[in-house]
Amino acid sequence: MNNELDLKSISSELVLLREKHETLKHKISKKCPECEQAQFKELFAHAACAIVVLDKNGNIIFTNKSFNDITGFSQEESLKNPIHQIMLSSDLDTTNFIKTISSNSEYSTNLIFPMVHKNHDEIWVDMSVKNITDDNNSCKSSICIFKDITKEKESELRKEELIEELMEVKELQEDNSAQLNLLLHELDDKNLKLKKEISERKKAENKLRESEERFKSLSITDQLTGLYNRRHLQDVAHAEFDRCKRDNKPLCALLMDVDDFKNFNDTYGHSAGDEVLERVGKLLRQSIRDSDRAFRYGGEEFIILLPETECKKAILTAEKIRLAMEKEQYTPNEGAPVHKTISIGVAEYEPGECLDKMLKRADDNMYQAKIKGKNRVYFSCETGSAPAS
Repeated sequence: MNNELDLKSISSELVLLREKHETLKHKISKKCPECEQAQFKELFAHAACAIVVLDKNGNIIFTNKSFNDITGFSQEESLKNPIHQIMLSSDLDTTNFIKTISSNSEYSTNLIFPMVHKNHDEIWVDMSVKNITDDNNSCKSSICIFKDITKEKESELRKEELIEELMEVKELQEDNSAQLNLLLHELDDKNLKLKKEISERKKAENKLRESEERFKSLSITDQLTGLYNRRHLQDVAHAEFDRCKRDNKPLCALLMDVDDFKNFNDTYGHSAGDEVLERVGKLLRQSIRDSDRAFRYGGEEFIILLPETECKKAILTAEKIRLAMEKEQYTPNEGAPVHKTISIGVAEYEPGECLDKMLKRADDNMYQAKIKGKNRVYFSCETGSAPAS
């Protein structure tokens, strides 16, 4: 810190404080030096920077609040004590310091040193000193202005420590560069081997996962129609029944059978029959929601489970499927176009019943659709039966 700049800064601050007390100054008589001295004492007391005034023997005769805050000593503890009893320092010989400033009227300096706080913590201060002389140009007192730079000093010391640590690391690296390069090379080789092993293991795991998924898909899917198979129906139905009980939501089942399929199969052959079944599977997938599930129940029979669907909506879905099937056109053996129809029975889940019982009701309704002339949707309940279409 430049001493001259510090004193200018303090002077500017004091001028501002004096301006704030302009009204008080006008009330003070020029013939009252005691009042004038009291005014300047008040200005010093409220200065933002730490100020301590020493007599020519080094005794403290004035401190302001900032000084008391930095050192931890109250004004009463500081006054009339030698500076070396308050500003204890391992780096500053305060006794010789007092002798120096008292013997040199023109003495002015700037010092950075550590001192001991009242609570025994070490603090760093940046202090500027300026002597005040009497009419004989002898030192009558000294003004010490300083600030707490502990944080800045700690940061500086930490930087120096880091630089030393870095230098040690650099020296160690230079001394052992050959060995370090060898270790790094060995480590690179091990990393490459490890990466290769991990990559191969991941590939094997992915293949295993794909195989498991493919096997699972094959185990629950009918290969001809692409629909779920009868085995998977049990698992899905149990889950949907549990959800019905838990959430009190409706569930409907559609059981359908391709009309006169055996006669078609016998007439045109199994390949033509397989084409019909394959196209029925595609039609069903296109006719239902993502939450619905379609199954090939066996032969030319199919089942659809409709979660959260009441009977009226289930009948509409069944009718949509029936109409779509009616529009399908087949040309077996490249002969004349042939149309196939489907009969559908509808059943709504009743609390407490099992899957077999629900499907039995759907099958009975489908059988009624066959008796009524085929190519229709049929629904019945306990109180009676009525054709849906």
